[in-house]
Amino acid sequence: MFNTMPARNLAQLLQISFNMVSRTLSSLHSVLHVPEDESQPVRLFHLSFRDFLQDSQRCSDSRFQIDEKERHTSLFRKCMSHISQLEENMCNLWGPGVLIAEIPDDTIQKCIPPHIQYACRYWFDHWRLGNPVEEDIKTIREFLEQHLLHWLEGLSLIGEVSNGVHMMIALEEMLSVSCNAH
Repeated sequence: MFNTMPARNLAQLLQISFNMVSRTLSSLHSVLHVPEDESQPVRLFHLSFRDFLQDSQRCSDSRFQIDEKERHTSLFRKCMSHISQLEENMCNLWGPGVLIAEIPDDTIQKCIPPHIQYACRYWFDHWRLGNPVEEDIKTIREFLEQHLLHWLEGLSLIGEVSNGVHMMIALEEMLSVSCNAH
């Protein structure tokens, strides 16, 4: 994960039950801070725990080992699932040309909850750091054909358009290198 989030939003992002996330997190209380206030993000006490789980030399039990590339690929696919559901005028704005400053923050948070914001911001990074296959590239192309403007609208509402532009430039470079290699 590139950003922390509350357990409920984590469950939504991962498309698993909140109860499953809660049970898992409660068993990790010695290495995680799971706040009583459900609106607060879950945090690792020590980043070294993450490093431990990713190092097969240190974490010898394969049930607990994390393949970082596989996790990024999985998170990329979850993010794509979420952002492929974006629609035009997701906050039901009263007309074109509305200033972001005129939109109440709680309206944006309601229309674009934290797990969707995360997906909008980080799908590309997860794809870039994962083990993508040709089907993932096809998914990206279909997404861009059908939802590019919806995604840009979402990024605009959460103040991340410039990051979206950088993602598109990097994506174009990566795909052109990939196509030239074949």
